Amino acid sequence: MQSFPRGWTGADIVFLDCDSTLSTVEGIDELASRAGADVASLTADAMAGRVSMESVYRRRLEMIEPGTDDFIWLADRYAQTVVPGARELIVALTDLDIACHVISGGLLPAVMPFAISLGVAAAHVHAVPFPVDEENPVDIASAHPLAQNGGKPEIIATVCIDGPARGRRLLVGDGRSDLEAASAVGLFVGFGGVEDREPVRAQSSAFLSSEGLWAIGVVAAGPDRLAELEATAPALHHQALIDFASPERMVIREP
Repeated sequence: MQSFPRGWTGADIVFLDCDSTLSTVEGIDELASRAGADVASLTADAMAGRVSMESVYRRRLEMIEPGTDDFIWLADRYAQTVVPGARELIVALTDLDIACHVISGGLLPAVMPFAISLGVAAAHVHAVPFPVDEENPVDIASAHPLAQNGGKPEIIATVCIDGPARGRRLLVGDGRSDLEAASAVGLFVGFGGVEDREPVRAQSSAFLSSEGLWAIGVVAAGPDRLAELEATAPALHHQALIDFASPERMVIREP
C-alpha cells in the first residue's frame, strides 16, 4: 500500500465539492440544457482556470433564468448521477465523527436537497443562494463568495474559525476553485474520476482518478483511524484500499 503524505495523520473535517465530484454532472450545464441555452464552454473555461469564475457566473444565470421547478428537477438529476461510493463515504466518515461538509459553486436550492440525501447536515452545506422569490436573485447569487474566485478558502476559513486546525482539514474537488483552496487545508485531493483536469492533476498534493470516492475514506481516516474504518465500514475499507494502493488510480506526492 502507498504511504500517506508525510505528516498527514487524518482529518477531523472533510470538504467535498459537488459538481463532478459528488455527482457526475455540472449542475449549471444541466439547467442550461433544460432551458435551451449553451453555457458549457463558459463552464469549462471557468473550471479550467482560463477565465475567472465571476466573469461567467452572472452571464450564465442571466441566460438560464432558473426557477423553483428547475431546482427541484436539478436536485433529482444530482441524485440520479451520484458518484459511486459517495453515500457510503459520507456515512463512514460520519460514523468516525469526521464532519462532512459540501462546498460548491453550484446553486443552493439544488445542492442542499442533494447533499442532505447523501447524509450531510443542512448546516454543513455551502453553496450559492438563489432566492427565486426575491426581486434580484441573480445579483444576490453573483455577489456570493462561492460565485467568485477565492470564495472556497474564504468559506473554509469561516467554517473552521474555531477549529479544526488547518492540518486536520481535507478538501476533495475537481476544479480550479478547489485548487485555490488547497492552502486552507492540510491536504487537497484532486478528483479526476469524472473530469480529469490537467492543472488539478498536476498541482494537487494527491490525485484520485478512480471512478469512485471510496479511497477518500482511507485518506480521511489516516493511519490513526484506519483500523476503526475497517471495523465500522468493511466494504468501503476494502474498496478504498484497492484504489489507494494503486498508483494508477491514486497519485500521492510528497510536499
